Amino acid sequence: MGRFLVMDVVFYGSSLNYDQGSGNYQELKKITRWDGRQYTLVSRYALRYSMLNDSGVFGKDELAPGEVFTKDEKSKGDVFNPKPDLLFSGEILKYPEFDLFGYLVTKSEPTQSRTAPVRISHAVSMTPFYYDSHFNGNHWIAQRALKAGLTTKLEPNLFTIEEHYSYYIYTVVVDVDNVGRFSVFTTKIDDVKTVLDNLKAGGENAKKVEEYKGLIENDGKSKKKGENESKGNTPTTGLVLNSKDGKIGIGNVHLEELRIIPILDPTSNKREVKVSLYEIQFDLGEEARKERVLKLVKAVLNLKRKIKGRVEFLAPKLLILGIYKDKPYDSFKDRIQLLGEFEEEEYVEVEEKDGKVIKKVKRVTTGENDTEEYVEEIVESNSEGSSEKTVRVRRKRSVSRKRTAVFEINGANGNIKQVGSKESLTCYIEKLLFNESKKCGGDDKDDTIPEILIFKDPSVEVRLE
Repeated sequence: MGRFLVMDVVFYGSSLNYDQGSGNYQELKKITRWDGRQYTLVSRYALRYSMLNDSGVFGKDELAPGEVFTKDEKSKGDVFNPKPDLLFSGEILKYPEFDLFGYLVTKSEPTQSRTAPVRISHAVSMTPFYYDSHFNGNHWIAQRALKAGLTTKLEPNLFTIEEHYSYYIYTVVVDVDNVGRFSVFTTKIDDVKTVLDNLKAGGENAKKVEEYKGLIENDGKSKKKGENESKGNTPTTGLVLNSKDGKIGIGNVHLEELRIIPILDPTSNKREVKVSLYEIQFDLGEEARKERVLKLVKAVLNLKRKIKGRVEFLAPKLLILGIYKDKPYDSFKDRIQLLGEFEEEEYVEVEEKDGKVIKKVKRVTTGENDTEEYVEEIVESNSEGSSEKTVRVRRKRSVSRKRTAVFEINGANGNIKQVGSKESLTCYIEKLLFNESKKCGGDDKDDTIPEILIFKDPSVEVRLE
């Protein structure tokens, strides 16, 4: 089943993703949930953009420049795909955005695509949207323009913008074993030659590359003489290169393994051996895999979003990290509830004695010490037993909001460990996914290996149910 990393993330932010809007009204992206109320939304595309561009984790040289793209002329809008040359020169391996989030290359034969090993859900607010907004205008600039004689009438550009402060929740799933490992396909032997020409190999690998080049050259010479025409795109044998047999790389990227696999046409027979296409498998290796996974995790832990002249800090207030090896992975996204709206209760106790009223105020926090509302009547006898006096006690409940947000995690049982720092999270990922022998700071006081790690910011409270 492989290795999977699942991050359920809760962050706090304001007005993070705007829709198309209309006229001078700027509208937030929204979605209606099962309760019939509307919630604001941050699309997975916006989150991916901010991880790559705003988090400060990925460098500029790790983002593909505009020169590596080509425009799809058949599309009505501006649709851009990576150039096919990127695949066979090895340059595509340099860019984490293609490795982590996939690509589509339509101008190659056949069409090339990469299934993204990193999947991000939309971030949805945990509180409903009540159409808060504010009215804006460039009044100050318009005043100065009027004084400068640029206009004879004060007419600022007015607009309304929706606003929503809320906690948001989203999930990131990482297929660890497919990071830094992918295939490209081609029907052209010239593409295979391009790969071989760009390979930098040493030791046994260098010999294998030269031998394979020789097979291709000999095949070309045979075809010129009219021999073996029925074999089509040869060679029909594959090439396997491994870093254990010597250094291997393509472009400026080190490889752990490379395979060129001819896929035979099923209509072939003993007399006619045809190759329908070649599969070229690149594997950057475990070290590069670890580096890219950890960079993605750091981008989540340090997430920021630049929008409309401000920077929103979207570092997790709560993060549940699941580390799964050779077993089905799970998510806590639908089991995290935001409490705290009505968590602190105030009771006013009114006591009546012989016409005198005494008020007492008592505060009770819900939870284990939850107190029920009740009204009771106490009848007391005097010392002589000749008469009775009645004492009535009335308790009246009012509710006030708790200032600390409380998150309740349902079904949080099993091997769970709470960690106190972001550094401990990344340390455990290295330890549990990549078999690193290390101690993870002050959190590593026992020998148990957790499957679920929980990190929370000091500003929130977490309850496990």
